[in-house]
Amino acid sequence: MRLFIAVPLPKDVQRAVYTAEEGLRLASTAGRFVPAGNFHITLRFLGESNRLADIAAAMHEAVKDARPFTLRLGALGSFTHGGARTSYLSVTGDLDELFRIRETLEAALFEYGFAGGKVRFSPHITLARAVEHGDLSGIRVPNAAFSVRSIVLFESTNENGRMVYTPVHTESF
Repeated sequence: MRLFIAVPLPKDVQRAVYTAEEGLRLASTAGRFVPAGNFHITLRFLGESNRLADIAAAMHEAVKDARPFTLRLGALGSFTHGGARTSYLSVTGDLDELFRIRETLEAALFEYGFAGGKVRFSPHITLARAVEHGDLSGIRVPNAAFSVRSIVLFESTNENGRMVYTPVHTESF
């Protein structure tokens, strides 16, 4: 199973993110855009694993002292990795709690024998990969806030060339 752990987005926030993605799509000449139902904030990509019980235990450990907190959609941005540009929406709000959950999750996964995450955590919502665009300053980003009350383990599968993310386990707080 190809797995990752993420903060899910409520439906109304998914729609707001899609609005920003549509603006990006219109300003772009190329790119692979994320389907509307797949928006999330990745906490940890795990890759191929069948160790669901260990992952669930690590997730439980990560949120056992967590409290609900608020995040907001931020600005459009992009980074280049391996020569390809990825465009995203940044996330603002109560980032201290998000970072605390992420750090606790990393420590718990390490205790269960998962190799440490090698990527510096920069919370964002991916909109498109291998995207080509110019100035994005005219793209409207809806002012949307949401309460974070859970983290979710997703399985990622490729169905007819489209990525489908299926919830496997949820830890609420």
